[in-house]
Amino acid sequence: MNKSMIAGLCATAAVLLSGAASAAPTPHPQVFNPQALPSLYVSAAQAQTACPTDQVVWANWEARTSHLPADKYYGRTKVGAYACEADAARSGFTLSN
Repeated sequence: MNKSMIAGLCATAAVLLSGAASAAPTPHPQVFNPQALPSLYVSAAQAQTACPTDQVVWANWEARTSHLPADKYYGRTKVGAYACEADAARSGFTLSN
């Protein structure tokens, strides 16, 4: 993960936590609910520390999908963060094909 990805993730998290994202219309038909997100981490190492017996995935919160490390979108979508696979599944994220 490079500095621009970290900066983008931090900026996105700041907007989401400030509530400004809920004031703007969302292109996704589903209403955004930050409480429905799994625990998110800035790095795969942080996520692995939080869930040592679970698989770390990249959780794309716009598409509500998760990506395994072998997936070409793992860590590469415009929005998302690292999460534990079981936590993402409990939050309604589906595993990408």
